[in-house]
Amino acid sequence: AVDFSSGVANLTSLGLKYTGTVGSGTFTFTPATGTAVTSGSIDINSGSANKFVITGSGTQTAGTSQTITITAKDAQGNTVTAYTGAKSLTFSGANSSSSPVSSPKVGSTDFGTATSVTFSNGVATASMSLYKVESASISVTDGSLTASGGGELAVGVSVGSFAKFSVAIAGPQTSGTAFTGTNTLTAQDAYGNTVTGFNASTNNVTVTSSLTGSITGLSGTNKLNNAGDFTSGVANLTTLGLIYTGASGSSTFTFSPVTGAPVTSGAITVNSGAATKLVITGTGTQTAGGSQSITITAKDASGNTATGYTGAKSITFSGANASSSPATNPTVAGTNFGTATSVSFSNGVATASLSLYHVESAVVAASDGSITAAGADRLSVAVSAGSFSKLAVSLTSPQVSGTSFSGTNSLTALDAYGNTVTNFDASSNNITVSTSLSGAITGLSGTTKLSGAGDFSSGVASVSSLIYTGTAGTGTFTFTPATGTAVTSANVTIGAGSASKFIITGTGTQTAGASQNITITAKDASGNTATGYTGAKSITFSGANASSSPATNPTVASTNFGTATSVTFSNGVATVSMSLYKVESAAVVA
Repeated sequence: AVDFSSGVANLTSLGLKYTGTVGSGTFTFTPATGTAVTSGSIDINSGSANKFVITGSGTQTAGTSQTITITAKDAQGNTVTAYTGAKSLTFSGANSSSSPVSSPKVGSTDFGTATSVTFSNGVATASMSLYKVESASISVTDGSLTASGGGELAVGVSVGSFAKFSVAIAGPQTSGTAFTGTNTLTAQDAYGNTVTGFNASTNNVTVTSSLTGSITGLSGTNKLNNAGDFTSGVANLTTLGLIYTGASGSSTFTFSPVTGAPVTSGAITVNSGAATKLVITGTGTQTAGGSQSITITAKDASGNTATGYTGAKSITFSGANASSSPATNPTVAGTNFGTATSVSFSNGVATASLSLYHVESAVVAASDGSITAAGADRLSVAVSAGSFSKLAVSLTSPQVSGTSFSGTNSLTALDAYGNTVTNFDASSNNITVSTSLSGAITGLSGTTKLSGAGDFSSGVASVSSLIYTGTAGTGTFTFTPATGTAVTSANVTIGAGSASKFIITGTGTQTAGASQNITITAKDASGNTATGYTGAKSITFSGANASSSPATNPTVASTNFGTATSVTFSNGVATVSMSLYKVESAAVVA
């Protein structure tokens, strides 16, 4: 009732408001009864800006940019043309990439940091760069107005082209064994986004190690070259069977594509594999009867020390022989070769004392029943003789009194274990020879002893120049060094020497015209019966005279003295009948 005063309604005072689309338009006033009236055309401008609307492309490749439009709108969605000039805007709704960390930008300003954007009649354009693969929802604010509530720009950010890898390798691993744990290789674009369509069959990936060894187990042995090696851009190296075989230690692994940047893993520890052999090390020379400390190392197939081979192990050694005199077996830790002994290993290594007794080129091997030290893994030891200790003698029997020994007759210088001491020198260690028989020793460099530097050659003296002159029979010969242990031979039979005289025995009285049996014995120079003087011998007797009346010559075996007669000897002895006729003191000679 009060809208009109004196027939006039003051529309301004009454608060007439139009809300809606801006532009040029008329307003019509229509009474319930009566004729309506329409105003002239008037311009309706936009209201105050109360939001932003961002428009642009809904797709974008990581690392690229697009031009976006930011429009200031009033509550009715009209572009607020009065929103003009430089405005400080802050953008949000997209994330940084991971590798490298690259923040989304408008212009050159990171999201989250205000940047100056110039509006003209409510509209501005800017370049937006995105780097992370995601479903971004781009918003903006000037501190009062925002693009929230429907003004955001939804952008599906897709991955760029393949550029590099990221790798994750678990440690430790074991040489010669497929990798365990989580081991992955991821194909990425330049910003660390996973390239889910990566195909190793068209871009082979070669794997190498910083250690000396080989890579196996993959589709292309040491490379990934199969279309199925990567699933959604990730290769599971554990499932694919990656194996490194080689030197143990700290290693990195490098994955190099045909095109694109290679990647190198962090350092991991590669442990040795299972023990496959034993290796023996030590000194290559040793004196018989001495000992040395040897090292036994368990190695894997690549020659790494197998540190897992630990604790007491039953090891049997071989490759060396027992000495001869006395028979003494080689030992390790006091246990004979050929018999298992307990050896304690720590991280694949053990030490033990090796004792050898026989001069030889020993090649020491070891085995636990499963793994062995063979070939070049054995220890070659040249065992040398110890110092002189004793002698060994070998004499041929029989020998002949008064004559140099015949056959093989040797004296050998030995160490305590019966090995020949090749440098033995009799000039500094004289050896005196004696016998259990009654007689004299001659013929040696020192007559009765070996005293010459050249008597021994390579530790052996030939004693065939030895002469024993004396009573025949069976006896032994003893060789006594100035220092060291003497040796006595086995029994040697000494025969008589060559016959050098006769001995005639018989009765010292005889009646003229009678006869007696006399014995003629052949004797050597030492008075031994010369048993070799055997058979029929032509002997002439003398020393007795003929009788006078009648004249009758003395005879032996009916043959006159002075005339040779055949006398048969057996083992140096003969008997014959002797007849004498003249009374006298005869001294019969033959």
